[in-house]
Amino acid sequence: MPFKKILIVIRQVILPSILIITFSACATVPKPEVPVKPGKEVETLQSVVSLSVKSPVNSMGGNGYIIFKRPDRFHLVILAPFGITVMEVFVNGERVTCLVPSKQTAYTGKFSELPEHNALKGWSMMRWVVETPSAANGAGGEMERLREDGRKEYLKFDERGLLQRKTNEDGDQITYSKYQQINGVAFPETIEMRDRQGNTVKVSFDEPEINQPVEETALVPSLEGYTVLPLTDFRGV
Repeated sequence: MPFKKILIVIRQVILPSILIITFSACATVPKPEVPVKPGKEVETLQSVVSLSVKSPVNSMGGNGYIIFKRPDRFHLVILAPFGITVMEVFVNGERVTCLVPSKQTAYTGKFSELPEHNALKGWSMMRWVVETPSAANGAGGEMERLREDGRKEYLKFDERGLLQRKTNEDGDQITYSKYQQINGVAFPETIEMRDRQGNTVKVSFDEPEINQPVEETALVPSLEGYTVLPLTDFRGV
């Protein structure tokens, strides 16, 4: 489905449906439980999300949509009530572009160029987030290992061998909770990232699509009509 159509579906169908379900008094039939165990890795992800982004000095939150493609490309749409787009964030490796439609302004640069204590700094951990190794013995416990860049990380697994938490030697931490089995992938319902500066990003996923085709255009920002400024000027929406 083209990305523009996805956004229309989100605004006109998905978000109103979420509200209806939330306030409905009708009983729902519980889904049958599917055993969750380590399996394939996440190559692509498309999902409606609930977001909470905090820094030591400011915060933001809301609902939106995320599209991810391994190893480190993603597109995040943050929506206000009634489906108005507040901000779009595109990431490709270390490069990030933030679009603020209400100002017709885009900010682009490297994560390291974000102002100190900017709430978006936590998103720089996204590549590390999707690296979710299984326990060496297939069971619970803790493990220390070296990443490809030579840095240490410390992993904690549950009794199924699913990653619950990982921390690096600098103090950055990611926690994973409420796993579900989707298309052969054990995927957490909620991920929380906290970096050494105290920036926190919490993402909750609603019926994610895992390892389905992603259109290339959905991962590339369209800057036509936007004033483009350096990321060092970005102070929020």
